[in-house]
Amino acid sequence: MWEIATIFQVNETFTWLREPLLRRLPDGSLCCIFFTGGRSDGSVGNTVAAVRSDDDGETWSDAEVIVGNSGGSAWAPSLVVQGQQAHLFWFSAKSRRYHKENHVLSTGPDGRTFTTDRLIMADWNAERGVDIRHGAQLKDGRFLLPIAWQEPAERPANAIRGPEKRFANIGGKDSANSMFYVGVAEPDPQFTHFQRFGRLCRPTPDGDMPSVPLFENAIAELPDGRLAMLVRGDLTNRLWRADSADGGRTWTTPVKTRIPNPGSKPRILNLSDGRVVLFHNPSEKDYNDLGGSIHRHRTPLEMWISADGMESWSRKDTIIPAPQLAQYPDGFYDETQRCVYLVWEDDRTISFSRFAL
Repeated sequence: MWEIATIFQVNETFTWLREPLLRRLPDGSLCCIFFTGGRSDGSVGNTVAAVRSDDDGETWSDAEVIVGNSGGSAWAPSLVVQGQQAHLFWFSAKSRRYHKENHVLSTGPDGRTFTTDRLIMADWNAERGVDIRHGAQLKDGRFLLPIAWQEPAERPANAIRGPEKRFANIGGKDSANSMFYVGVAEPDPQFTHFQRFGRLCRPTPDGDMPSVPLFENAIAELPDGRLAMLVRGDLTNRLWRADSADGGRTWTTPVKTRIPNPGSKPRILNLSDGRVVLFHNPSEKDYNDLGGSIHRHRTPLEMWISADGMESWSRKDTIIPAPQLAQYPDGFYDETQRCVYLVWEDDRTISFSRFAL
């Protein structure tokens, strides 16, 4: 069932990679964007690059730099296509984890070339930036962008409990001493101004850190009109969930689900027939085991499908079996072809699959 192709591999020029994003651009081409350069996630030296396909994924171009390095880091967590424009959300930072600025880089008249870059959310007072995730266009036409950010904790500094490597996936001890929040942002039609809804947090005053580290959230629109947000929550081995009955204006308090998660990003696709498709790593991580790669538990990669508003998951397919690393799935559903276009990575390669659904 799964025809899988490698569309990028690290090399002497692009020595590292993280988090591919796949969309069909307004000109009809496929564009897979990722961040690379430096030695790791958030390194000073990260750049944003892309590979492209003009034949629906049969062949792919060499990598090209979309956002170059200018003495800091550049990395992109989200790509949205709206009509005849694509909008790439990315961070710039002069240090590894701090003083991030949010940008949106948009395509020009050709629907392909990213030309116009703007600073956004400058007045949100988020020192580490606002993590903008994969947006959902609702049935009423509005876009909602899942967002996450951090605020200073009231607990004294260096209040995390346990070896720092336990917190490596969330930025080390400095990020672990923060309060983690999630919500949504609604853009104006030009994607220049954004209104924030929700300020969801789960404080843990007696826990290993001041709050559950909630981030990398995703939104599903359910058949009854409600919205459901699934959220990565490191140290908990589960995805978390919040719901909205008013189009994302207000949300319930996040609660832990029964869906296993080792601290990795979930990706949701909303299909027009009401099905919700979840791509994720349904496994658990021993956070006290400090040996080996911190990512090695991000396996298997599975696709779960719900036809009843996420009350149950009637289909569970394994795309990449354990113990093979397969993380940061992303893609889209083509309603015309009734196909999923999916990418993921394993620290060194980006894989691509296209399949009917």
